[in-house]
Amino acid sequence: MPMREGRGPVAPLTHGQDVRGLLCRYAGTMQQFRYRLATVDDVAVITDIYNEAVMAGGSTADTVPVTYEARRRWIESHVDPYAVFVFETIAGDGEAEEVGFGAISVFYDRPGYDGVCDLAYYVTARWQRRGVGRFALRTLLNECRARAMRKACAIIFSDNTASNALVESFGFEPFGEMPEAAYDSRGVLHDMSYWCLDLTPLDAKGAVEGIARR
Repeated sequence: MPMREGRGPVAPLTHGQDVRGLLCRYAGTMQQFRYRLATVDDVAVITDIYNEAVMAGGSTADTVPVTYEARRRWIESHVDPYAVFVFETIAGDGEAEEVGFGAISVFYDRPGYDGVCDLAYYVTARWQRRGVGRFALRTLLNECRARAMRKACAIIFSDNTASNALVESFGFEPFGEMPEAAYDSRGVLHDMSYWCLDLTPLDAKGAVEGIARR
């Protein structure tokens, strides 16, 4: 499980910024994470992080690694208000390291569903359980509000206890479960859990957790 991060005041984020930063507390120290909009220049790192998750199993229904070209098309398909973001950590010498990525994606491609989005994020293996997941979800929810989303949904393997617990801690509520829904790369058949968060109330739990509003 990701460690609980600090919840002190931080600089507000704006939709127009290309790079955003937050200070997050992990294991008693201050770890600086920031995020930025992904571009085609990020195809390689996003593909590598995703394929790492594919081969590990337990978090995605892709059963074989995806190609760089397929991931490039995936990034380009996210047209505003949808977007892909890269998450970075900043070392003491100021060097940035990509540690994960996340996306606000179309939930269902019919116009009546505009404002309802699907959230997903992936963290590279050596940075898991170090606070990146909580930072990623908090970031995505903040961006959802900046982009006038009404509802955020998450679809997660039911036995992925860490991810299910994380979305629940942000106020997501379960709205269904599909038994024996999807295989992973190891051939394991997983039930699928469906979660939703209403972003309409300004005080919705977790929607802008730890981020100061303008």
